[in-house]
Amino acid sequence: MRRLDTRRVSLLLLLLLSSIALLPARGVPEPAAHDRSYLEREIPFREEIRRGRLQNGMEYFAVSHPHPEDTVVLRLVVDAGSIVETDSQRGLAHFVEHMAFNGTEEYGEDELVAYLEGLGIRFGPDVNAYTSFDETVYKLEIPTGDAETLATGFSVMEQWASALTFEPEAIDRERGVIVEEWRGGRGASQRMQETHIPTLFADSRYAQRLPIGDMEIVRNAPRNEFVSFYDRWYRPDNMAFIAAGDLPVDELEELIGEHFSSLPRPEQDLNRLYFSVPEREGTRVSIATDSEATRSTVSVYTLRRPLATDTIGDYRQLLVRSLFSSIMNERFREIARDSSAPIRDAGMGYTRFLRDAEISVGTAVVREDKILEAFRVLAREIERARRHGVLEEELDRARRRMLESVESARVNFESRPAASLADELVRHWTQGEAVPGIEFEYDLYQELIPGITAEEVVAIAEDFSQEDNRVILGSFEVDESGALRNGEPVPEADEFLSVLSDVRSREIAPPLPEDPTAALLPKEPAGGSIRERIEHEAVDTRELQLSNGMRVFLKPTDLREDEILFSAFSPGGLALVSEDHVPAAKLAETVARESGLGDLDASALGRFLSGRSASVRTTIGRVSEGMSGNTRQKDQELLMQLIYASFVAPRFEEEAWDTVRQQTLEQLQSSAASPQGRYSRRLQELFAGESDRLAPLTEEDVEQVDLARIEEIYIDRFDDPADFALFFVGSFEMEEMEELVERYLAAIPASDTARETVPEDRYPRPEGIAADTMYAGSEPVAQLLMVLHGPYQWSQEENHRFNSMTSVLNMRLREEIREALGGAYSVGAGGWRWRVPHPWSYVQIGFGLDPERVPELRERTLDIVRELATEAPAQDYVERVQAQQRDEYRQGLKENGYWLSVLEFSIQHGRDLASILEYPELVESLTLEAIQESARRYLNPDRRIELLLLPEYTQNDEDSRR
Repeated sequence: MRRLDTRRVSLLLLLLLSSIALLPARGVPEPAAHDRSYLEREIPFREEIRRGRLQNGMEYFAVSHPHPEDTVVLRLVVDAGSIVETDSQRGLAHFVEHMAFNGTEEYGEDELVAYLEGLGIRFGPDVNAYTSFDETVYKLEIPTGDAETLATGFSVMEQWASALTFEPEAIDRERGVIVEEWRGGRGASQRMQETHIPTLFADSRYAQRLPIGDMEIVRNAPRNEFVSFYDRWYRPDNMAFIAAGDLPVDELEELIGEHFSSLPRPEQDLNRLYFSVPEREGTRVSIATDSEATRSTVSVYTLRRPLATDTIGDYRQLLVRSLFSSIMNERFREIARDSSAPIRDAGMGYTRFLRDAEISVGTAVVREDKILEAFRVLAREIERARRHGVLEEELDRARRRMLESVESARVNFESRPAASLADELVRHWTQGEAVPGIEFEYDLYQELIPGITAEEVVAIAEDFSQEDNRVILGSFEVDESGALRNGEPVPEADEFLSVLSDVRSREIAPPLPEDPTAALLPKEPAGGSIRERIEHEAVDTRELQLSNGMRVFLKPTDLREDEILFSAFSPGGLALVSEDHVPAAKLAETVARESGLGDLDASALGRFLSGRSASVRTTIGRVSEGMSGNTRQKDQELLMQLIYASFVAPRFEEEAWDTVRQQTLEQLQSSAASPQGRYSRRLQELFAGESDRLAPLTEEDVEQVDLARIEEIYIDRFDDPADFALFFVGSFEMEEMEELVERYLAAIPASDTARETVPEDRYPRPEGIAADTMYAGSEPVAQLLMVLHGPYQWSQEENHRFNSMTSVLNMRLREEIREALGGAYSVGAGGWRWRVPHPWSYVQIGFGLDPERVPELRERTLDIVRELATEAPAQDYVERVQAQQRDEYRQGLKENGYWLSVLEFSIQHGRDLASILEYPELVESLTLEAIQESARRYLNPDRRIELLLLPEYTQNDEDSRR
């Protein structure tokens, strides 16, 4: 079933409304458009999915799916998470998941990840796992081109299900990794979460079983506790296996049986207890404050038992809820655009956070410490909807948005990633989510949505208004004294309850009727012409040179049924803005976006685009300005109109600037209160060196900017179409696209300005070592980051060698810092290069760590850097890098996004487009010597930026040592 949520284990995601799911409602009026027998029909299970149960009790699902090509996605789902741990096992469900990558009977501790990498499988994107309260899920994505590789993927999953070894030495090394994972999650958000959980999950086992666990147990649990947990819960009758990908379903089913039928089922019956959050009368309030918080939020949660999603009637109620949330979130966006409003953002929806609970959530992000006022907005808008309903035009727009969404999903279903389908089946097994297939869902949308009435939608407001099982959560940023940043005291619990009571008793006006939306473009552009067509036959791309000097590159594809992607660039960016005007340039795009386009302000533009697929975004970067966007075939003319308007009719509204200025100042102030925020800012300062263009914004910068300057700079950067190259990739007809190019893009007025180039003196780079140590934060967490940089020899071959070198460095850091020393949870290296204004390379290394281990791990990191530059890596590393590059290239060729990026990159850097196809030759010619030579050139510890963050309490120790 199509969903809008991504299930995670952190309550923080709920607080931030980063995942909203929509589930059936209660108490809505009975729909009149359909008879009861129709609504009581069961939702079918998609017939193309093969499902069954092996004799040992393991359930399985297999489905053939063509995208990505030559790839199969596997999921092993264990119906056991932290909720089933005993008191002496708290944290071991998650720990056992880690141990799956540290040795099985067939694959030794040091072999598994390296072996998978040798098959082209990347640790993280292609192989991973997670543990939640209620289940553990292992993920693997494997190529199907080689039968042995395919069998190995299934074999690895089989080993994880039945043959972990739990070697004592491996356990001890992994303890440090998990402690570092826990350490990396510490901070203001985690501390406030820990304050809220006892109230939110009161009297339930969930309050005592966070998946990360108890660090005393993680540090000290004996091996027998791991084995006990594994033996009890990792049994075939407590698991499901899912295979989705580019193989016939019969073959997938045969592989499942071959690898999992022989797993023994224990003689003792499984006793899997399930837990719930008890219902509670009335409304509870939980308030958490922290001086390191970066923003204040106030939320209303209502918990209830989840309802089944078995029938068409259930599905219809899901759609009713979706419509209500869509309308309310549109209202909140409109309110937040007013700089005097007490909210910066707000939203509402539903989520399944726990196996046995659904939660309705309404959250407001507070502006300028106006906490009670923000909460009043949240409560008032819910009450306004409850009393006065919704406007028919609001409902119509919400219907259009949903119908557009399902149509896009249906048209592009075959190019939907198999991983998305596999995760849908995980939710089906763990939560009972229906999986009827996109055709059935599409028909339901068409049948049901037009008949949903405003009265039904309004009834959903009761879900957010009921008093029982309701929890108000306030998470507030305060100063060191515990007061709000404005000096006011933090509101008490009874003040929030008083707001709810007051809102219920007051008169509330109905929503105002809306003005008719104007057109984006009041008249048709005059048009222009195509002066020349150039065929880049090697990559099936046509270049158009227009009468106004603009270049347009068109690559029609059939990689997705209905997807058109767009990007554009022009040389210049911040490099051609005078230094005293850089702050205005950095804010210009945001102000333009918040102001609207053409004859439409931002609100009117949002209404105009509802239910349409076209979007365009502009950017002003370091050495270029650009655009990006996407659309579907039916809206490709609208995309062209948006591009045209972005050039010739941007808007700059004073109200929009007031809102952006206020939000930017609040973000800067909040960031200054956060250790991580100050750390990131200091890193920017070190990286910028003497360049104001790279330096972070300050409050003084923002206060000195005015709207006239913003408008002047934006128009200057997007004034000359002759400087721009535009790229379109996707499912369009060449002749139709050319006609639209002539009507809109060639009609953009030409400029008299000379073609721009970036001066050589922009962005000078520092020599030597620029290092600093910061002391901030109360948690025992350190952060180390190094950026090694220097002159670069730009070429296609050199770029490939550089990328390969950073891949090997990444592997070595993971193997040594994480796996051998247990010093970090996430450690890695990434590289990038600048060609303009002068070729320069950067290699960044970073990880969180124990403050006590900083000297040891810092020195070992530098040792690894030096070793790679002086000693050729083992041939195994080259082969692993090559395998991954082959697989990435194979998959990239089948993605419109890949072609868009490589076409733009090639033109931006003056490279023949045919060179895109030379990449396989570079991969096959890669050698140990080439990687070592690249490391020797670009891994120079004597030219680096280094920043260390230590907790504040360690500063006295450092001072005393001095």
